[in-house]
Amino acid sequence: MKMCGIIFSEMYSDELNAFTHDRNMAAIPYGGRYRLVDFALSNMVNSGITSVGVLAKQHYHSLMTHLGNTQEWDLNRKNGGLQILPPYASESLNQANRGKLDELRNALDFLREDTSPYVVMADAHVICNMDFRPVVESHINSGCDITVVATQSKMSNSNTYKSVIQVDGNMRVTSYALDHVPQPGDYCGMSIMVMDRQVLIDTVSEFTARGVYFLERDFIQSRFNTGDLSINIYPFTDPVLRVNDIESYFSSNMALLDEGISNALFRPDRPIYTRVNDEVPSHYGMDCNISGCIIADGCILEGNAEHSVIGRGVRIAKGATVKNCIIMQGSVIGEGASLENVIVDKWATITAGSQLKGLETAPVIIRKGVTV
Repeated sequence: MKMCGIIFSEMYSDELNAFTHDRNMAAIPYGGRYRLVDFALSNMVNSGITSVGVLAKQHYHSLMTHLGNTQEWDLNRKNGGLQILPPYASESLNQANRGKLDELRNALDFLREDTSPYVVMADAHVICNMDFRPVVESHINSGCDITVVATQSKMSNSNTYKSVIQVDGNMRVTSYALDHVPQPGDYCGMSIMVMDRQVLIDTVSEFTARGVYFLERDFIQSRFNTGDLSINIYPFTDPVLRVNDIESYFSSNMALLDEGISNALFRPDRPIYTRVNDEVPSHYGMDCNISGCIIADGCILEGNAEHSVIGRGVRIAKGATVKNCIIMQGSVIGEGASLENVIVDKWATITAGSQLKGLETAPVIIRKGVTV
């Protein structure tokens, strides 16, 4: 079946402002060699979607640089392909995000020009490996107005989720709550949805014309509560990681070091594509000690690294120790430096002998290009 894709690129930019002051949220480095957008985009390409629009409100130069001519995703096409969808020129780039319906207004021309009957919408902050084809099939078979992909909560926790959904024994939705703490058995929305393309166009046009901008609150929850919207739930049981603030960015990168999670995300039959950089293999010095790490290409490792994610071209000097850290591309860790629970953005320099220690729930952050 034919479908097109929409990716929301920066729903949590404010919560991740340590990394988004000069880059789009979807372009934040992740897992050593990827960017956040790679997962949603690869899932779409692996599901046979050849027409994708990426909604980007600001700082989208970094996103455009990463995506390039889209050849890694096989989206360099005459028909369809990948489009970056910025806001209308009349809109202020500093205007607060007014919701997904407002963002989708910028995609109306893209949606009208496409001929696909269905639209898959996904947020760049959700990390998973998913085939969208059975999701669309479930949507068609259900006859519902919208399909929401969700994971089932197995135990009590204190985390708040954007959407929490309750169902009866026949998987019929009985409650749709926003910004809610789930109970065991509840379903937590993954910000992945399927709608009929024309229905989405009509919905966006109608609601934004009335100054109504929030998809989940003003459309889904409101119309469900009045009995005017039917919701189909597609349960997803594979691992899902969410990046919606600094703590979750740190913990989800650390989760990639778990072999079970890593194998579920990086599958040979559904690869995660990213921009190719022609780097030499990493060099491991005679005295280095590396354990339990993700190491990208082009690194020079003379010191020690434990349980860390190391990006492309990173240098760790002799006597330096890195533990439970995320070190992004091109950064240098000086001789004798000690880092624990630290996130080092791209092209930063940690001087010799520096001692930096954060918490797993509050890692120290070194901004892009800074020397400390």
